[in-house]
Amino acid sequence: MSKQAMIPYHFPDEILFQIFCKLSIKSLGNCMCVCKAWNFLIRKPYFVSSHLNNQSRNSYRNSNSNLFLVITSPHGKKRKVEYSLHFDDQEFSKYTQLQFIPFDSHHYIVGSCNGLLCMWDFQFSFACKFILCNPIIRKFIRLPKPCFCSLPYKISVGFGFDSIRNDYKLLKITKKDVLDKYIEVELYSLNRNSWKILAPQKYDLYSDDFMVFVNGAVHWIACEKVNDHGRSRCKFLLFGFDMGDDVFKEIMLPESLSNLHDGSEMYIVPYRELSSIAVIELVSLYEQCNVWVMKEYGMVETWTKMFSFGIVGTGPMPRVLGFRENGGLILRSYNDQQVVSHDLESNEINNFGIRGIYAYVFSYMESLVLLDRVIDARSVNGAKYVSNASNPIEGAADDFIEIAAGDEATDDSSYAEDFTSSALSELGRRITVENRQENVESNGFIGLQKHNVYFDSFFYSN
Repeated sequence: MSKQAMIPYHFPDEILFQIFCKLSIKSLGNCMCVCKAWNFLIRKPYFVSSHLNNQSRNSYRNSNSNLFLVITSPHGKKRKVEYSLHFDDQEFSKYTQLQFIPFDSHHYIVGSCNGLLCMWDFQFSFACKFILCNPIIRKFIRLPKPCFCSLPYKISVGFGFDSIRNDYKLLKITKKDVLDKYIEVELYSLNRNSWKILAPQKYDLYSDDFMVFVNGAVHWIACEKVNDHGRSRCKFLLFGFDMGDDVFKEIMLPESLSNLHDGSEMYIVPYRELSSIAVIELVSLYEQCNVWVMKEYGMVETWTKMFSFGIVGTGPMPRVLGFRENGGLILRSYNDQQVVSHDLESNEINNFGIRGIYAYVFSYMESLVLLDRVIDARSVNGAKYVSNASNPIEGAADDFIEIAAGDEATDDSSYAEDFTSSALSELGRRITVENRQENVESNGFIGLQKHNVYFDSFFYSN
């Protein structure tokens, strides 16, 4: 590292590393604007992973920090899609509105993992155009085309994380024709930035629902044709694919789900409290909904019918979008298209004031993943996502000032930020004075030049 890029005033990398790991994403954005050395440290892949692990530990220790990403498409001809983050508190209060995401209503969220969203472009039907996006740091990458791109009879995809190789993967399963006995399987790896074909599987897909990522594996409901006293019928089971070992696994369902009655439906959602899977069984759209949970992941004998409920309000049975930390359900009603919380003990319904033609809810955690990648949202769609200021430096600074002024959300890292803010401020002030006359390269690093601050302005605004 050059002399100019060295950490000044004898602050060892190890000390700064520990401090930075406890800071919020927005505070790290401020730190990246102090000097090239800090920017270089924060962009390191090892730091990005360490900060993510620290964020994950904090979320389990303090449930108030848990975030839900809510995607809605309000009524209207333009079908504008809105993305917002909400706390898992009593009021489901909004943390921030994500303004920048340059994707419209024909993009669907496949899954959310470690701050990354996997999105599927449905504009050209089953063209299989996938995107990985980190909405907090405003960066995304477009994935290469899969190996199988023909229009399939049935398709399902799942997005998850390989903790062994620190890699993000996307599993795609297709059935080309209704009469095919085997399904085609391929896997994308972000580290390799390529797809590979896996061995075909004999089990059919139950539905086109997106897969659910839990305990290092993506899961979906599969079905197998069996002979029942001379009559062919489907037997259902939970199928999984381990993202670390790249192997498939079968998990048996309770008897009533394995032999699901005609007219009934089921789908799966993650059950975060136990890091396990929940199966939602709809006996009928106007009768009853049963929620089955595997209390100990992988142990078939621990399947339990946790609760059942009837129609909420009027109309068909609502869709279960997720579970809250307090045990309540997040539902989307079909008639009025409202997103509500249902307390099963008190049978109380809490309306969040969120509605749309469609609505999805994902657990979410802010992260720096993709920070070391070179593609960002501002470079793809031209002036639409660039600041209105005539001077790009001033425009970037305005963006960051807006973030600092508008963000009133609480942060679990406040104890660390209070402890270090004065030291960081003083250190940053001295570095700024010392580097005012420095000619700084603008090749992706942040620097200081004659009182002006160069911002890599990808952080969210409120």
